[in-house]
Amino acid sequence: MQRYHREEEFTALPPHVFGITALIYREMRETGQNQSVVVSGESGAGKTETCKSAINFLTTVAGANSSSRNREVGTSSASIEDRLVTANTICESFGNACTVRNNNSSRFGKLVKIHFGEEGEIVGAHITQYLLEKSRVVHVADQERTFHIFY
Repeated sequence: MQRYHREEEFTALPPHVFGITALIYREMRETGQNQSVVVSGESGAGKTETCKSAINFLTTVAGANSSSRNREVGTSSASIEDRLVTANTICESFGNACTVRNNNSSRFGKLVKIHFGEEGEIVGAHITQYLLEKSRVVHVADQERTFHIFY
């Protein structure tokens, strides 16, 4: 992760989620403009893991600028970075299921908006879930399971 955060090494390294995330974070800091990333791909391509890696990278890099670090997760005093990572995990338990092709398949889409302060620190976030595969709650195909939260 640190290799992709250092600007001088960034262009010499192969494409990676950390590199793309570092680039958009750097652009946001330098230009003050909002940045967007769309993570797409075929079933089983790693979209869920890519999103988690990008969020972890942003919370690590932006968290270095935050005064709210080193607080206990699960308490009202937890840092915004820790809350964002935890919320993403909770969303997965309600929206991911075991399918024939993938043991942790997302059965929903999500929009993650992360808000940054003047110093590049995370000051808020909003996760919107949509298109949840509701039929999986009442009927599950052979060799598949319903959402993780039910197990």
